[in-house]
Amino acid sequence: MILSNFQAQRPLRIISILAVLGCLWLWLITFHNSSFTSGAISSEVPLHGAPKPESQQPKNINNDNQDVDHSVPAGSGSDVPTVNTPPPSTNQPAEHEKPPARKTSRVAKVTVAANALDVDVIHRAMQTHERHNREHGYHHYIAMNQAVSSLIENDRAGRPQGAWTKPAYLLSIIVAELEKPEEERLKWVFWFDADTVVMNPYTPLELFLPPENAKGLSNVDLVISSNWDGLNSGVFAFRVSPWSASFLSAVLAYPIYNSERMKTDRFRDQSAFQFLLTDKASPLAQTPMAGRDHWVDVPIRWFNSLPVNNAFYKNGTWLFGKPMVEEQFDKGTNEVYDDGHGGKVQKWKVMQGDMIVHFAGTSYVRDSWMGPWVTRAEQELPEWANKTTKDALKVEVDKFWSEQNKKLTKERAASAIEEEKKKKEQEKKDKEEKERKEKEKKEKEAKKKKEKEEQERKAKEEVRVGGH
Repeated sequence: MILSNFQAQRPLRIISILAVLGCLWLWLITFHNSSFTSGAISSEVPLHGAPKPESQQPKNINNDNQDVDHSVPAGSGSDVPTVNTPPPSTNQPAEHEKPPARKTSRVAKVTVAANALDVDVIHRAMQTHERHNREHGYHHYIAMNQAVSSLIENDRAGRPQGAWTKPAYLLSIIVAELEKPEEERLKWVFWFDADTVVMNPYTPLELFLPPENAKGLSNVDLVISSNWDGLNSGVFAFRVSPWSASFLSAVLAYPIYNSERMKTDRFRDQSAFQFLLTDKASPLAQTPMAGRDHWVDVPIRWFNSLPVNNAFYKNGTWLFGKPMVEEQFDKGTNEVYDDGHGGKVQKWKVMQGDMIVHFAGTSYVRDSWMGPWVTRAEQELPEWANKTTKDALKVEVDKFWSEQNKKLTKERAASAIEEEKKKKEQEKKDKEEKERKEKEKKEKEAKKKKEKEEQERKAKEEVRVGGH
């Protein structure tokens, strides 16, 4: 009986032994193929179940005179785009090959990549952000679904929906952070449109924020930039504060309380920003300094550079109305594309070493404009991706905030004097109004008393006459 049981169990024992040997073999193969001596970190980060459409990159554009085939995105293929940091081939790797240190920042990023933005070139652009995030420890909130209804998302021009998910998503994150203990919450959140590409991952976002020890800047809750169209809401930063939550609430509700303006506005959330921050009819216009101590317009190339020197030809034709050609692939130098404007370098044109390039307005030709730039970013060419640019940039940024600190300190002092004057004037008016009302009240009471006395006198007179 015992022998019979043993014989029955022999196949199971053999299968178990083979399974253990198979696992051991797989482990040895994995160990052999892993490079533990280099210390490199390899990371593959798929983008939220992104689809895998075929690339539509043009083949007629060379990337910095490199032989690049744009028909197949670098680092991609049939799979979702990923970011890989391969082990260096030598014991002394180049600076850009060294693995970033793992750390966590109190600054985060926010992006919406829903609807028409859920495409391959946008996924690749987000991977350039992922490289930047790993370098500096940023958490990146990316919404892939539309979050508001037609009550707000009611664009009459028929543009792709999803724009108003932007303020809704930002608001939700800031409110959630405000519910945390102050020492645990984020300090700032940076918004990045999905059509932004990180060209220099070594530049930290913290570099652009107002210094915490500057009293004149303590009220600054929004850092934004502008171009020829005015304020640009493609990239900006909000302090995690009640003011930011209130402002975003007003932005989100803009299509409801300003529905008439929406009929003629050229933009959507950007028009809401422009109205709330600069229009005399804005609720902010009724606050001290018209809210100007809460936001600052900074140089646009800090974090929102554009891939063109001018968006329009001399004759008014929109450059982004057609696919990009090789001559329009900017080199990031003072050499500019001949658009008929004379060659003056504009303040928003991307230059080598800039952190971001933003493809606003390229919706219908996005692949041809963004594709070559994404490939350039993926290559991390030293003239574009380097650690030295931020040193010179820091000097510029420090000077800017120092001047803003003095300017806002002076304006706030003048505003405080003006507000005190208004307060006293109002108190005087309130006092005069109170005295006027009290005087009217006394006059009415005196008149009422006199009328009563007159009535009593007449009644007595009637009684006296009747008695005779």
